[in-house]
Amino acid sequence: MKRTSVMMILVAFMMYSAYGQDKEITGLLNDLLSDNWYVVSQAKEKLENMEGESIPGLVSMLQDKTIKKLTHTGDLIYPGAERFFGHGQIIDYDIDRIDVRAGWLLEELTFQNFGFTGVHIQSDYLTDYIRFNFPKFYNNSRNRKLIDDASEMEKRNMIRDLSTSEAEKWWEARDGEWTRLEALIEALKSEDEKRQAKALFYIRNGKTKCTGLNRESYKSEIEKTIVLLSKSPLKRISEQSKLILLDTDFDWLSVKPSSD
Repeated sequence: MKRTSVMMILVAFMMYSAYGQDKEITGLLNDLLSDNWYVVSQAKEKLENMEGESIPGLVSMLQDKTIKKLTHTGDLIYPGAERFFGHGQIIDYDIDRIDVRAGWLLEELTFQNFGFTGVHIQSDYLTDYIRFNFPKFYNNSRNRKLIDDASEMEKRNMIRDLSTSEAEKWWEARDGEWTRLEALIEALKSEDEKRQAKALFYIRNGKTKCTGLNRESYKSEIEKTIVLLSKSPLKRISEQSKLILLDTDFDWLSVKPSSD
């Protein structure tokens, strides 16, 4: 009888904990929809710290095509900014758009490159962006005709839809199996400059959680790749890698939450 009671209490506790966690994620995703940059930035950090638990909600948010113009942005530099102060945080995404805002956080969290940065690039480069980032789509003759006949806005919407599709297909293929540490290692070993740059920037400056990232995992699974990247002909990749290698005191690790 006592054993049955203990099991019932344990199950109830687990259900309550899961409910509380779901409720927390729902609240943070709602904050991510805010027009207040301070609220959005705080929600982003907390959702990143929840790692894989945040991904399903972010993927669902990619279907939200509304625009929420940000306020209280201070010296934030991003495509929707109306004033530039010559300094400040730079975000290369049109985060006034909710689907792109979700895509921004999804790419930051997973170190993937689904294509969301291309939504706001100069109009002259839109066709080439589709060509190089979505070659399978571009190389279809019927799609090529659509691209050639498309207006600037239609091409931007095309990039948004293609990026969303890439993200959704990626998550479906994961089947819920994902860790941020494995994603970090995968990005560093990829041949995608944007993914490598995101991963290197996170190692040097990231202040959010990556479970399992510590001195031991860095030495055994990451350091050799960083050494190889330090010899890259791409300056932003080689310089970031060299700075990581020079940090023998692991100061970059000390600014991150405990990951174990």
